[in-house]
Amino acid sequence: MSKIDQLLKSLNAFIAKAEEDEEQLQDVVPDFPGLENLPAIIEDYEKAIAKLLRAQQKVFLDALNTFVSKDDKQTLEAFLVFLRNDIFAADEFAEQFGEETAKFLELTIEDLTKLMMESIDKDVPFELLSKKTTDWIQSWSSDLADLMQLNTHEALEKELVQAIENGESIAEAEMRIKELPQFDRNRARATARTEILTASSQAHYESFKQSPAVTGKKWKHSGAKKTAPRATHVAMDGVAIPVDDYFYVDGEAGKYPRDPMFSAKNRVNCGCVIGPVVDEIILGLSKEEKEAIRQEVLNEMNG
Repeated sequence: MSKIDQLLKSLNAFIAKAEEDEEQLQDVVPDFPGLENLPAIIEDYEKAIAKLLRAQQKVFLDALNTFVSKDDKQTLEAFLVFLRNDIFAADEFAEQFGEETAKFLELTIEDLTKLMMESIDKDVPFELLSKKTTDWIQSWSSDLADLMQLNTHEALEKELVQAIENGESIAEAEMRIKELPQFDRNRARATARTEILTASSQAHYESFKQSPAVTGKKWKHSGAKKTAPRATHVAMDGVAIPVDDYFYVDGEAGKYPRDPMFSAKNRVNCGCVIGPVVDEIILGLSKEEKEAIRQEVLNEMNG
């Protein structure tokens, strides 16, 4: 087995184990040298998300208590209007979450790209992420942050509407906010472990683009143990295409497994990976020749 295959196998096994393991992520150590830092990086990101969710919950609870304290005759209906018109608009969660996610993705993608490029060809080591990938990191971090915040706002509205329909008190509505799963550690954990999958896939793409000997990418099916294999994903096993082309699954296009371009049915709980298609002739070129090819590609990706 080649070094890159060993790396991809270890990385995929680590990700699958991290998804299934109920204990601390730091107890899940990947086999491949160089991946030892991954558990701590993911754990730190999970803690940062959890902290932001707790802070967001406190903002909503404080807003409710302040609103009621000004006039004990205030109703939940009036608070819901206040929440929609004022509190939601001032919510800083998306901005803060986007910053944390961008830091996590950049750090993780850099580390994984470095390892992958070294495993493919030591003559062409990783130096910097392309502008194409750094732009993608900022874009996806912002989009994910908006989705996370929208999900929380919609869940909170739904709970308050239910409380109003049931004729519940302010205290009962407050308890609903405290018990919302959108604010708990499980959400932070699920988000962190989903985004390591995203970071891994983007690192595959970046390393393949920057490695001159890689002329294509091959889909490798590897479903999670607790998930029934998707027939369409099994059918993709072994399909090889140029690095910049799209895989088509169920009529949907994506550059790699779990690409955010795929819908949830093809992204969530997908354990598939891509491997490089290597041209042995290019691999045998001189270091200078391969570096020249890499620079051409980087100029295109940075343009």
